[in-house]
Amino acid sequence: MGQQPVITVDDITRIDFASRRPGCEKGVIHEDGAVQSAVFRVAPGSGVPRHLHSRVYDLFVGVKGMLEIRYEGQHGHGIFELKPGAFCAMPPGVRHEVFNPSKTDEAFFLIVHAPHDGYDFVPVEFKQMQPMLNDVSYGAAGDARGS
Repeated sequence: MGQQPVITVDDITRIDFASRRPGCEKGVIHEDGAVQSAVFRVAPGSGVPRHLHSRVYDLFVGVKGMLEIRYEGQHGHGIFELKPGAFCAMPPGVRHEVFNPSKTDEAFFLIVHAPHDGYDFVPVEFKQMQPMLNDVSYGAAGDARGS
């Protein structure tokens, strides 16, 4: 295999987005078997419903606005405020949800799925925390482009 091309994006908040659920859109900026990098645009009161991945890390970087990442795992539970420049590494097996608590402002985050090979999106219920999103609808069934 030859060398891959360099990928550049001038403004990751102005890429082509596809709807994943009402108020939540995703734009993939890079993908190969090993990794997927994407940007999410999340309207006020929307987000990515609670789920986990069995083999994949979600690596989050805040881009614009503020989002809440709610999580539960073997090492505890909590709410992380993902602000511009903030980072969160969500290990496999940790139940999590991403929510935009703003009443007025959309928010953006960059996510890297690593590894992307073997990606899964497993809807789950929280055991200790109250979810902010009451549905688990997200994309198409079996779709490997989730969060």
